[in-house]
Amino acid sequence: MMNDENIPPLRGIKVLDLSQAYSAPLCGMMLGDMGADVIKIERLQGEAMRYGRAAGMDDLDKGKGEKNDASVFLAVNRSKRSLVVDIKQEEGKEIMLKLAGHADVFIENFRPGVMDHLGLGYERVCELNPQIIYASLTGWGDKGPLAHRIGGDMWAQAMGGVVSRQGSVDGPPSLSGIAFVDQGTAGIMAFGIMVALFVRQRSGVGQYMSVNLLHSLLHMESTEVSEYLIDGRLVTKIGRGLPPHVVAPPAGVYPAKDGDVVTIFGTGKQWPIFCNILGVQHLENDPRFTTDDLRIEHREQLYSILDQAFAKKTRIKWQQLFKEAKLRCDPCLNYEELFAHPQVEANEMLTSLMHPVRGSIKMVNAPIKFSKTRPMPCIPPPLLGEHSKEILLELGYSELQINELIRKEIIKVYR
Repeated sequence: MMNDENIPPLRGIKVLDLSQAYSAPLCGMMLGDMGADVIKIERLQGEAMRYGRAAGMDDLDKGKGEKNDASVFLAVNRSKRSLVVDIKQEEGKEIMLKLAGHADVFIENFRPGVMDHLGLGYERVCELNPQIIYASLTGWGDKGPLAHRIGGDMWAQAMGGVVSRQGSVDGPPSLSGIAFVDQGTAGIMAFGIMVALFVRQRSGVGQYMSVNLLHSLLHMESTEVSEYLIDGRLVTKIGRGLPPHVVAPPAGVYPAKDGDVVTIFGTGKQWPIFCNILGVQHLENDPRFTTDDLRIEHREQLYSILDQAFAKKTRIKWQQLFKEAKLRCDPCLNYEELFAHPQVEANEMLTSLMHPVRGSIKMVNAPIKFSKTRPMPCIPPPLLGEHSKEILLELGYSELQINELIRKEIIKVYR
């Protein structure tokens, strides 16, 4: 008999994941990591992400010769089983409706109306299974003039104000190098699903729920947008650090001799100490920089001077000098340095899974730890159609019926 500690928290929850690309698939993976039985539904060719291509921008013929699934696909699709089925054909739709009749959660990220057109919208699924949690992710929301436009991380960053705040005042515009909108929205979607499951546990009632990238981004920007919504302050192009009215320069990121460093110190009464550490004592009484307000006004000139000063020493030397002055200056790590850091190992931030094609692969571990249960990603990202036969057998299809579905190209199995 298993101890409660070894029972995955979401064991017994069945999830149908009809999503593609980054955000919603990552949500499905999060539920799978916690023990849910997540069935990833794909078209016969496989989704574009398997071949490292953005959804809707793929050339399907080029994907057929690929030997390995792309790392970006692997990153958000572990802890799932793969079923490949053509849901545009009636027999494929029938398979989906049978699965939905016994599922707890249905995840999709098509534009509004697409699932209804396919005969797999919430109203149809709810007729079969009133207790289902039907979770939909869109770019812009279910309503409004942009509802039917394709969404995406970069589009959300642009519309959601991120680009307007990035970079130096006179510098070029830029996107974040991390798809944080997609990946942050996955967590919000998973939270919504768990709340809906909790409500169902208490009331027995399932429901439709939706999230969208733009609204999720606004939630992630709650403190930043409050500057405008509450104080009426429009902040744009904040430079290298936090907004200047929060932490004034010289707080920011600088190039050291062997990489970059970041500090939020040197403001107010710390300014003379900062100048002494950097060996730029002549700046202490420079009329351009004597107060926080003046350093904000002339921050681009200040950054240029400090770049040259920071470039004279290594990151570890700057850490040492700042620490001796009871201030702080930390290195900016690249991924090679990050994953060699003992802090990552001490907190089990990585895990390894045995992939049937790639062999042992390292992945980011589930980011939540419990004292009495242990989520454990144990299923590697599935090969295309790897579990199609297994899942249909569980639905009650016979070997003969499955072979006929394969022949008619309703489903596909991995060979």
